Amino acid sequence: MSYLELGAIGELIAALATVITLIYLSKQIRTNNKLAISDLENKLNSRVYDRRFTVARDKEFAKFLAKDWSSEELTKSEKTQITQYVTMLIIDAREVFLQDKLGFVSDGLLKARINVLKMGIMTNPTAKSVWATYKQLVEPEFANYFEKEIYPDGIDEDAIKVNPLYKSEKK
Repeated sequence: MSYLELGAIGELIAALATVITLIYLSKQIRTNNKLAISDLENKLNSRVYDRRFTVARDKEFAKFLAKDWSSEELTKSEKTQITQYVTMLIIDAREVFLQDKLGFVSDGLLKARINVLKMGIMTNPTAKSVWATYKQLVEPEFANYFEKEIYPDGIDEDAIKVNPLYKSEKK
């Protein structure tokens, strides 16, 4: 065998090794992407599990969540608790929305977050006031999505005035 033939065989082996390496690397990248998605979903879901566990073990908090949040009898303190809880839920939905937009979470994760909010949490005046405030701070794409899902008929801009933290401008 001549040097020329040995060189051609060497180039063929090098080309095959390159193709095999690229196939291996692409499989590794896919696996790493799946692991990253799994880790992110685990973290997102862990927050939900932690909230549920808190409710399960804290009778006072469970009583608070079971109250009629539309009641006129709620104290300012209870309304403030509602604003903080609802804000947390909206922030969580926004984060999942952004991850979903990037393709980093599985189908249905965002829908699950929105469905919880559709169960009535967002129908009371205090929750509406939270959204009226918070929607001014988020990306228009999320605000449009959220309102289409939660408030398809829109929301009164004066809803913000019901927020227990709202301070009117003094004249």
